[in-house]
Amino acid sequence: MSNQIDLSVIILTYNESLHIKRCINSVKKYVREVIVVDSYSTDKTLNICKKLKVRIYKNKFINQAIQMNWVLKNINIKSKWIFRIDADEFIEKDSLNNIGNIIKSNKNISGIIIKRKVKFFNKIINYGLTSPHKTLRIWKKGKGKYPILDVDEQAKVTGKVFLSSSTIIDHNLKSFKWWINKHKNYSKREAISYLKSKQRKNFFLSEDAINKKNKYNIYYKTPILIRPFILFIYGFFFKLGFLSGWQGFIYYLFQILWYRLLVDIKIIQLSKK
Repeated sequence: MSNQIDLSVIILTYNESLHIKRCINSVKKYVREVIVVDSYSTDKTLNICKKLKVRIYKNKFINQAIQMNWVLKNINIKSKWIFRIDADEFIEKDSLNNIGNIIKSNKNISGIIIKRKVKFFNKIINYGLTSPHKTLRIWKKGKGKYPILDVDEQAKVTGKVFLSSSTIIDHNLKSFKWWINKHKNYSKREAISYLKSKQRKNFFLSEDAINKKNKYNIYYKTPILIRPFILFIYGFFFKLGFLSGWQGFIYYLFQILWYRLLVDIKIIQLSKK
């Protein structure tokens, strides 16, 4: 199609049969190509991808940064622009059209930051600290690479970055129990990442990681085990998280207060070791 956006969409998958069709269908008609890089799924993910006629590759997963760098090095990407989207995310047509217009009218940029909103208990969280969240997901081929970090993997882009109004929706359809277990696993990774950051320079290597830098420079200087409560109060009241209803309350209660307490406990445990 002549009106397709010059974008190659990259989706990393592992057992994403619940989400992958929705994700692919949200972009497939409007972009040049969709590339799925699978980590040897054992469910129907690959069968769904084959039916949707997208490009499929397989590679062993270590972490997102390593996997994306493998993609950039080993796969022949046809478009001038790359768009990474997670399997449990999707994007509306208007946001894609906006990205297409930005690419056409801004020849001197190398990356595009978009907004990511979480849909939690079937409600989009529009207020608070982490939803919406600005994230660099689109960059010009040859201009982006991933720093090898344990958490918060973001592409490092050489050149100017454009802040857009486009939005992707993160709507995971798995159970709340699964969501809790995911955060339990992630809390240890973040604790390790924090302890490593104290031992090495230039931990933050990308422009899009500036918020993460503030977290380490400001948040982690406040008293341990007390800072999660301060952050929850700031996010829920001062950043208007309460406007997202009971869904927003549960989301931020667990995503900020409970999760941040868990990270602090892991830091204490790992520091002793």
